[in-house]
Amino acid sequence: MNPWRNCFAAGLSALLVYGAVPVAFAQAYPDKPVTIIVPYPAGGVMDLTARALADGLTKHMNQPVVVVNKVGAGATMGGGAVASAAPDGYTLGFFPIAAAAPEVFRFAYTAPYSSNDIKAVAAVASTALSFAVRAESPLKSMKDVIDLARQKGGLQIGTPGKQTLPSMIMVKMAKKENVKLEDIAFGGDAKTLPALLGGHIEVGAIDFAALKPSVLAGKLRLLAVCAETRLDSAPEVPTVIELGYEMPYVSSLGVFVPKATSEDLVRKLEELVAKVTHEPQFGARMKEMSIQVAYKDAGSFRKAVTRDRDNLEAFFREQGMYK
Repeated sequence: MNPWRNCFAAGLSALLVYGAVPVAFAQAYPDKPVTIIVPYPAGGVMDLTARALADGLTKHMNQPVVVVNKVGAGATMGGGAVASAAPDGYTLGFFPIAAAAPEVFRFAYTAPYSSNDIKAVAAVASTALSFAVRAESPLKSMKDVIDLARQKGGLQIGTPGKQTLPSMIMVKMAKKENVKLEDIAFGGDAKTLPALLGGHIEVGAIDFAALKPSVLAGKLRLLAVCAETRLDSAPEVPTVIELGYEMPYVSSLGVFVPKATSEDLVRKLEELVAKVTHEPQFGARMKEMSIQVAYKDAGSFRKAVTRDRDNLEAFFREQGMYK
């Protein structure tokens, strides 16, 4: 028998066997529970969206998908847990930009990882912070807000806090219009909303989910939303982009995995997330919570994260936040 033929046959057999391993792995995944890490407390927008996603993934994966809240260190505790996890698809992260690109917030805290240590899989949804006034206010548009600020020599606007999206948009807005807009940081919607309803501020920037009941009750009126597109729940309200104002970043919520995760596995996860986000049940849950479904595939989401990271870096540098 020809020894070279034997060697070739043995080598071909080995190649076929070992070459089949990734395929077999992809077909078998998942064969145990999957964890989604959320770097914020239970009950908030991030958590509720992640749990809706987990329910949908559980159905398609035929394995439990469990949400775990790892809170602390400016969202980097949860982010670090994903960055350091095994790249096997069993530990996913559900992150906003603060956890996806923590290095741009280095003026506030030090993260144990950076955006280079994780990989975007798909965007799922977006939050919609909105500028609003009381229903009886004479302010009917953001142009009216700017005109009032010019007339009064400045205007106070309630926001969740410094360096939040509406606060950053106000900086851009004030610079473009050459007016003074003072950021009154309330620390969250739970405090900003009563202040607006009580007339302590004329304009407030509050998440649409928190505003919606008061809008439906005829107590508040929306002027603009801080989003890429108009809201399905309020299609008549323009975005700040439409009004000519820049957004330093888009408030996207999406799925991330450790950097070393294979692209084959990323594609499988991307397909599963796409299925869930396009299902009527998921859309209904998001609408009920006033959260905008905003799916992006891996390629589009990675470009968006890179764009937002670079824009935030430029914004903070311009504001003198880096030493």
